[in-house]
Amino acid sequence: MKTNKNICKFITSERCDGINTYHFVYEQLAENTRDLITHNYHTIYFVTDGEGELITKTQKFSLVKGDVFFSFKQIPFKINNTGEIKYMYISFDGSRVEELFSRFSISPVNCVYEGYGKLAAFWENSIVKANKKNLDLISESVLLYTLSEMSPKELSAKQRIINDIIQFVEENFKDSALNLDFVANRFGYSNKYISRIFKENMGTTFSSYLTNIRINHAVFLIEQQITLIKNIAFLCGYSDPLYFSNVFKAKLGISPKEYISQINKEANI
Repeated sequence: MKTNKNICKFITSERCDGINTYHFVYEQLAENTRDLITHNYHTIYFVTDGEGELITKTQKFSLVKGDVFFSFKQIPFKINNTGEIKYMYISFDGSRVEELFSRFSISPVNCVYEGYGKLAAFWENSIVKANKKNLDLISESVLLYTLSEMSPKELSAKQRIINDIIQFVEENFKDSALNLDFVANRFGYSNKYISRIFKENMGTTFSSYLTNIRINHAVFLIEQQITLIKNIAFLCGYSDPLYFSNVFKAKLGISPKEYISQINKEANI
């Protein structure tokens, strides 16, 4: 497929089957950004041509034609165009994501997979065929088929610990007792060791990561029309609604009450 324009397609229907895809994009005019960015979803990328770099707070990965790579929600990153890089991507989230990441050893420290040029025609044909009626099905199929073609990587001991911690946090963030000490005791390491290897591998502190997970869930609950602050706080792992409200405002710039009001206004427009 030869064109000099980006192709961007957006999924508007929400599904509840374990995987939700949101964007299917062919980025052919990639521009460098100065700062790292974060998203509220995960993304799978396929490099169709050229060269570039995936940069996080702690690591730099070279990218070439045929690479499959990932970015992760609330983990800062940017993609540098060092050699006319072109890539396609699908953003996604859902209850099945952590299980798939675990199965294929995908994590912020194991996020670039080389040698998948054979998938180029499949990705390119899929985005051409996609339209409003089938975009959700096609994008999800491309995601799952690409994963099925990938071979799990061997992980170091530290990487396995980080993956296990991420999965544990995803499954238990609603527990108000969950914190660094809780996790350290659960896995049999000192909190200083867990704190250090988490920051080295994830580019953020454990506390910040846990907070992001909880506040993202709070946003999801509000968008699902749960509006009682006390209930939202409890469902996100906060036993103190006032403390929850302060953390929410610190992260998003507005209070939960103001966010609820904003969502209600948008729903009535």
